[in-house]
Amino acid sequence: MREHESAERIKRISMRLFNEKGYEATTIRDICNEIGITAPSFYYYFDSKELLYMQMIKEAESSHQKVIDDAIESCPSQIAEERLHYIYKALLDFYREQKEEYTFLLRNVLFPVAAMKERIQEMHMTWRKQYAEKVSEFIASSQKRKMPKTDIEQILEAFHRFLTGYILQLISKQLVLSEAHAENSWELFWKGIK
Repeated sequence: MREHESAERIKRISMRLFNEKGYEATTIRDICNEIGITAPSFYYYFDSKELLYMQMIKEAESSHQKVIDDAIESCPSQIAEERLHYIYKALLDFYREQKEEYTFLLRNVLFPVAAMKERIQEMHMTWRKQYAEKVSEFIASSQKRKMPKTDIEQILEAFHRFLTGYILQLISKQLVLSEAHAENSWELFWKGIK
């Protein structure tokens, strides 16, 4: 139990430092000083900063995917707009509840560390393909009479861009997350693809 807590604490502090300073500017010494441990203690849990970082990306993507999976499973609607809106709200809740993790994930998707760029992009493309297939099936199985005329792939691409832009504005503090603003933004997005 204690080992798991220590490893989780290292990841939590590292994520904050990576978000604040970036991967290259954050050293193992910075992490250790922030936590109050020695370098050998760090290496007891993680073989290197790079392996820690890659594990954190995988875990953040897994959390993000779980949010989508849970939204798909629990959505009560059969209408395409309401289904996609349900996923949107679930992801906004994820941002609200796990701001550090969502920031870390989005930063690495959009601005991957140069030394690990290919591996990060490969992981992301694999995940994005799986995500697109699941959400596409979910939307395609909606009531046909309520489906927009736009191709599902185009809807999902627009949704991805809309959501990424919206979350980036939240992360950069250009927006403050409010239900009214989130709903207004959604309505404008949906009107645009209908």
